[in-house]
Amino acid sequence: MGGHLWWYVEPYEPDIAAVLERVQRREFQAGRYSPVIMFPDFPVTPDSPAPGPAHATREEAIEAADAEGTRTILDVPGLAQSPEDWGMHPLSNEQLEALFGTAQPTLEQIETCDELTDPIGRGESLYVVAYAAGQPTHLYFVGYSYD
Repeated sequence: MGGHLWWYVEPYEPDIAAVLERVQRREFQAGRYSPVIMFPDFPVTPDSPAPGPAHATREEAIEAADAEGTRTILDVPGLAQSPEDWGMHPLSNEQLEALFGTAQPTLEQIETCDELTDPIGRGESLYVVAYAAGQPTHLYFVGYSYD
């Protein structure tokens, strides 16, 4: 079985690690992760199922998901400090230019870019900052589950 794609779009804040942590906390509390929901649907909306967590902590949820992972952003250990580190990476300016023709893509460009997930392997993730009129507006988190 191949990995399952997941993604989240959040309003931009300069503290990307804090936004990542908040999304992970929200998705855990909503119970939108495997094994509570075996295959969560994306994108997450206000109408998405939210059965609540079936585990006391995120760590317990990750352990219960076993080798498949939670199939969500919960599997991300945090932001990577370098390309060699495990964690969520930003795309480089060179990668952004190659994909979008600019280092400041719009949210629409990001959401419609089929090649965006090409460099992501199973269990890996990345984020892109979306812009409008030269100002950051959104964070786009995307990754693949382990299974």
